[in-house]
Amino acid sequence: VSPRVEGIRVLSMLGGLTRVSSVNPSEFAWRVADKLNAECYLLTAPVFAPDPHTKAALIAHSDIKEIFMQARSLDMAIVSVGALTPNSAFVEYGLLSRDEISSLHAAGAVGDVLCHFIDEEGNVIRHPVNDRVMSVNPEHLSAARNMVLVSGGWHKVKIVLAAIKLLRPKVLIVNERVAEHLVHSQH
Repeated sequence: VSPRVEGIRVLSMLGGLTRVSSVNPSEFAWRVADKLNAECYLLTAPVFAPDPHTKAALIAHSDIKEIFMQARSLDMAIVSVGALTPNSAFVEYGLLSRDEISSLHAAGAVGDVLCHFIDEEGNVIRHPVNDRVMSVNPEHLSAARNMVLVSGGWHKVKIVLAAIKLLRPKVLIVNERVAEHLVHSQH
């Protein structure tokens, strides 16, 4: 076992899934930390709290509060997005109901960044679902020295465009079809 590298910390900014079939997104931070022999901070809470009061109580816990504070001054943030579709992971894993998905669409959501739903202009929308999400608010990542946005899939073009407006990433990693659309939309 290699010695732990001092000064390198990996921070999970999103709560985890309690039921998974293949990969739990909250595992990614741990896997990266393991490869780097770095210390890892996991947000050990479900992705969605049952209500805003429970969310507030969880965030008040000293270990979880520390994660939210550290997220405000990252050297690098690596963030992905999710499309808001009827077959999204939110529905697949029973995280949100079809009524909640419809309500998010009606409120102008085009997808999510760290499970915070945003509109086409990159604004986090006012919605009860956003009041329950156990993750760092993407609006609080503006101080990150390096922002990396990673996503792909034709169905994610709208949310990628919105996330670019919100996050202003220095690095964008997308698949070829999304990249072509982004290039053509600039003309």
